[in-house]
Amino acid sequence: MKSDQLPLNRIRSLFVFLFIFVVILCCSPFTVCALAGGQTSISSETLEYLQEKSLYIAKGKVRIEKENVILEADEIIYNTATDDAVATGSVRYSDSDVVITAERVEMNLTAKTGRLSDAEILFRKDNYRITGKEFEKKGDGYYISPAASFTTCDGLIPSWCFGGKQVSLITGQELNARDVSFRIKNLPVFYTPYFLAPILAERKTGFLLPDIGYSTAKGLYFHIPFYWAISESSDATLLIDEYTKRGIGEGLEYRYVTPEHVKGSWLAYHIKDTELNKDFFELKGIHNQRNPDSIGGFLSVNYINEKDFYREFHSDISIRSNRFLESTGEISLPLTNSRAYVLSQYWIDLKDNSFSPVQRLPEAGYILNPVKYNQFWFSASSSVSNFWRDDGMFGQWLDIYPRISHTLGKDIVLTQTLGLRETAYSLHRDAPDENPHRESLEYSLIGNTRLFKKYGSLIHIVEPSLGYTLILNSENDLPVFDSAELFRKTSTLELAVLNRLRDQDGEIMVIRLSQGFDSERGDRPFLPFRVEVGIKRPLSLRLEARYDVHTGDLENINSDMSFSVSDATFSAGQRYSKKDDISFYRTGLGFRPFKPLYLEGNVWYDAREEKLKDIGLSMLYSHQCWGFRLMMRKVPGDFDISFRFELKGLSKSLNM
Repeated sequence: MKSDQLPLNRIRSLFVFLFIFVVILCCSPFTVCALAGGQTSISSETLEYLQEKSLYIAKGKVRIEKENVILEADEIIYNTATDDAVATGSVRYSDSDVVITAERVEMNLTAKTGRLSDAEILFRKDNYRITGKEFEKKGDGYYISPAASFTTCDGLIPSWCFGGKQVSLITGQELNARDVSFRIKNLPVFYTPYFLAPILAERKTGFLLPDIGYSTAKGLYFHIPFYWAISESSDATLLIDEYTKRGIGEGLEYRYVTPEHVKGSWLAYHIKDTELNKDFFELKGIHNQRNPDSIGGFLSVNYINEKDFYREFHSDISIRSNRFLESTGEISLPLTNSRAYVLSQYWIDLKDNSFSPVQRLPEAGYILNPVKYNQFWFSASSSVSNFWRDDGMFGQWLDIYPRISHTLGKDIVLTQTLGLRETAYSLHRDAPDENPHRESLEYSLIGNTRLFKKYGSLIHIVEPSLGYTLILNSENDLPVFDSAELFRKTSTLELAVLNRLRDQDGEIMVIRLSQGFDSERGDRPFLPFRVEVGIKRPLSLRLEARYDVHTGDLENINSDMSFSVSDATFSAGQRYSKKDDISFYRTGLGFRPFKPLYLEGNVWYDAREEKLKDIGLSMLYSHQCWGFRLMMRKVPGDFDISFRFELKGLSKSLNM
């Protein structure tokens, strides 16, 4: 009896277990279904399938995943045959580009077309947000709406937004709308009948945000730039400047680049100064077309028609204090280990009542790069130049300069170079000799070695050198048209010591000390003592100074220094030249008192005139989706203050 009951009890236990398992499975609040070999999956609390209509009806925390698309909602009706889905209640759609939240979404998950109700479209890149009652999704990244608002700010009430009608948005291209109002914290402050802006596009035609400012010399002014995206390889900016005291300026800047090693940028600007009754013109730019295998060249132009243009209309002291403007053009033909070229050079002296500078118009030349033969290296250069100026002597020259070099040694390296130079002139206008010439023999010998020692992770390198230069010049009384003519008869011995300090992260410091002795300089044979310093860490420092050992005077000193401590950066510099009567100091300080705010100030002091030549202050505030820059500058005769407001996502170009 017991033996018969045992199998029956086991059968009953198994039946009870299976019954409980089925009940738990059927009553579970979470159902998972995989379709199309796992490419599409549905999860929900309840799931019903209508086979005759190929429909899944999912309710309760529904989630559909298809490749990189995720659709979530309270309820979704999904058609497996057409890939259409209707989602209602707390809908969230996301793919690699956008996140959409809405109350109702009708969408084809393959074509990514459909309709959205009470929706916000968030683009992952740059935080673009478009909100509206109704949207039609006409394709991947293409939306239209009868009315919507646009912002890049977070929050229920964004810091700023544009709201308009007939909104059309194409990602990677543009957003445009009609009857648009600009709102700050829901307060309308500006209206435009038409609005166009790039969205997720690097370059798009339209107005850039303007600069607004006031100058005591020029009055209230507006800088309104218009950006034109001409093609993938070129663009332009149209400039409109209005000064209430000085008139209206117009400019055009054109930029281009091609795969054929060609790139350039050009600016043409004009302003009719109503106060000075002058027309100011400026043309500057550069065209670079270098090719190591074929003919190429470059052209650099810097031209203004009036010397006081920068002093009147430019606030940057480094530009206002320029002495010369240089324009240069060259065509170069690469040859086997050499090149031929044609060069022109034009100078404008911005100093009032100065003599006209010498212009090189043009020069043709040939340069032979060093060629090795056994233990010797041969090189040469030759040129024919035309030097011209409005007043004073001008003329032409032929210059030929071959050289031969030889190097020997290992621990102590000796390098010697012998050169012969012939320069012949044809001079005009006030020339004492119409056809002078100069023959010069030049010889140099330099010996150097390298010593180093390690101190843990630091390496100290010392490179002493001793050099001798001999120039036998047959003629010294020649016009100075070019730096090559500054060569004079000399017999100079120079001692130099170069110190380097390095660690595993690279070079820390370089110091070079040098002193020359020229026996051809009579009773003052010692050349200026030179100090050159370069430091990279822990601060940045560049220093160059020349000291006259005979008079005990500094001939010149140039220095630049900067370092950072926490969120503050300090910089300082000096320029001094006894010969040119230049002495000024500049200093700057920038710091961030708290994360969104950055303050910066700089001062330029002219020690020769004992007055401040430039004082500048700027404040940059950056919020999550907006910012502004306030700049103030004081220069002799003018005080300037300008303001620029920036909206994240709209600062590149904006059309209203």
